[in-house]
Amino acid sequence: MCLFLKKLIIDKSLFESTLPSPQKLLEFAHNHFLILPDVLYFECATALQREEQLLELFRNVILNGAYRCESWWSIIKKEARELLPYGPLVDLSEVEAVRNTFRNNHTPYNPEDAKELLSRHREVAKELMCSIDDFDKKISFNSPEVHKEIRKWDGSRKRKPERLCGWAFWVDSEDIHKLAVAWLSDLTNNIGQYCLSKDWFTWQYLRLFMILRFEMNFLKHKWGPLGMDSIEHDLQDIQYVALLARAEGLLTKDRGCASLAKAAFPEKDVFSSIDEVTEDYRC
Repeated sequence: MCLFLKKLIIDKSLFESTLPSPQKLLEFAHNHFLILPDVLYFECATALQREEQLLELFRNVILNGAYRCESWWSIIKKEARELLPYGPLVDLSEVEAVRNTFRNNHTPYNPEDAKELLSRHREVAKELMCSIDDFDKKISFNSPEVHKEIRKWDGSRKRKPERLCGWAFWVDSEDIHKLAVAWLSDLTNNIGQYCLSKDWFTWQYLRLFMILRFEMNFLKHKWGPLGMDSIEHDLQDIQYVALLARAEGLLTKDRGCASLAKAAFPEKDVFSSIDEVTEDYRC
């Protein structure tokens, strides 16, 4: 096991691109600490095309040395329950048990898990869509000069990386603990001891959620209403990028996901292909 090496997260855009020639990814998993997030399983299990191929590849990559980790929602609930920042993404004590399950079962997936994740995901997307107008009014009331300046920004796709960096700067001046108090108090028995610093996964997730909220607010008032598919896609990006709080690099071909990762975690590595990964990550 590559226990002490730098950890890499892989998203669906890059994972799916390896389907025509999967051997390269299988070898990569054998030689690197590669983590297949729960959101990747969710995207594979709910894919409209090539679902069986994606799930079979997921299984084979695990059997060739990759690791699974819990969903963002499970991690947040665990922090709220235990009142401690979440530890490593991979529970090493469970690795062999997971591999054995995958080894002995060609379909080691519970469809109900994907349905539950899909339901929670859509619930969050709807809440986000409904909150955009109120969010705009709040910015306008509390920071009229900032609101006026934001309206002058370039709304093109080309300028998205710059905008995301700007949103990250503003969000980092916010008290994320207060957001946790407002939004997640029902998850814990002691909200005063929950989500206290950037060391908490919950803090990083809420931080990314706010960056996305700024961007969506801007785009809606620049170009008009946003589609639910777009919002759901961006929320999936957050789930991958938030894991960089406990990893060193992200593998993605998605420009939006890469831009968000670079804005939120400029010190981390973002790769658009397996070939770009440096020797520092190799076993």
